Amino acid sequence: MKSAINDWLDSCIEKLNAGELTETDLRDVTTTLNSERQLLLYLYSKSTNLRSPLGGWALYDATAPDEPLLPSQEPPYASVLDAVRDGWRIVQFPRPELYNFTDVDNAYLAFEFILEKIV
Repeated sequence: MKSAINDWLDSCIEKLNAGELTETDLRDVTTTLNSERQLLLYLYSKSTNLRSPLGGWALYDATAPDEPLLPSQEPPYASVLDAVRDGWRIVQFPRPELYNFTDVDNAYLAFEFILEKIV
């Protein structure tokens, strides 16, 4: 989103310097700002460590069908930290004390990170 706004501002500056800036150019920012949407990425890490490998993931996009999207059979990132480096923001850290998986071999599902990206 920041990139689109920066591009729009650069364009407006060029048009202003050339004496070609119009009201329509200025109103276009409304379209740009209203086009943003939130993506949610659920990453299931194998521990609370941001560098741990992932055990599962799901991507939710409000403009897509209600089912989560799996970008591929391969995780979209090697770790939560890699997702953060790519611009995702963590909105929820795992709270393993809420989960008790002592009788099954899938305790890694307790380490759910929820990330968001505004695009």
